[in-house]
Amino acid sequence: MSVKATLLKRGASPAHSFSVSKHDFPHFLKVWHYHTELELVYTKQSDGTRFIGDNISRFQARELVLIGSNLPHMYQNDEAYFQNDSQLRAEAHVVHFSPSFLNTSLGEIPELRQIHLLIEKAKLGLLFTQETADKIAPLIMELDGLHDLERMLSFLKILSILAQSPEASTIATPGFVNHFDQAGDAKLDMVYDHVMQHFQEDIKVDAIADLVSMNKSSFCRYFKKTTQKTFTEFLNEVRIGFACKVLMEKQMGILETSYYCGYNNISHFNRQFKKKVKMSPSEYLRTRR
Repeated sequence: MSVKATLLKRGASPAHSFSVSKHDFPHFLKVWHYHTELELVYTKQSDGTRFIGDNISRFQARELVLIGSNLPHMYQNDEAYFQNDSQLRAEAHVVHFSPSFLNTSLGEIPELRQIHLLIEKAKLGLLFTQETADKIAPLIMELDGLHDLERMLSFLKILSILAQSPEASTIATPGFVNHFDQAGDAKLDMVYDHVMQHFQEDIKVDAIADLVSMNKSSFCRYFKKTTQKTFTEFLNEVRIGFACKVLMEKQMGILETSYYCGYNNISHFNRQFKKKVKMSPSEYLRTRR
């Protein structure tokens, strides 16, 4: 998966300030992409792995996520969805809206301040609790049948409920999002792209520094200042995130997974896994299964 995400157009029609769509396919499209519009997605039925920023996690039915402006993402269904005789479906209700859709005189209304804060928080992606998702589900599914002012008022009600949901958890890390917002940083683009394509291999900091024509110490300072993490921390996050995906999909055992994700030492893999996930790989497997 390359970090060079595809820019897609998700704008609303001239007659509307946001778009509403229903997706009902045998499986979701495997496209790593981003768009300027925020995306509120309620997964009615489907499961698999979602990639949002540098986060790789399982998704399942009845999940509600708000993806921020320009935050790369992709929903990837399990292999069962791609079998010729599969009866599985990927169904979701999606709303796309511009981060500036309230930037009018209406946006100055004090009561809308919480919604502005919600849009700002969504830069990292937000995962809402099951209680909130169940509350929002009927509202988002009926949006497409509403018109004009009634449609807008219902959408504002949805955003108001989400803005008042204190349990929402962020998805991507600030380091990734801060990088992606910095348009035109060719060096970081090269580093991210190389890591995403080669993280299963042995990657040396010296080689990455050479890739962007910097000496090792200068590169390490540059990367830490720009992303708020060391290159080694970033590499471990990518590898462990992928390891979670492999383990969750039961593709192989823990030892095989450690080697498959770029670790030549099982003890080092276990330490890094526990550091990021807060439990050992075996505990993680037991919890997920």
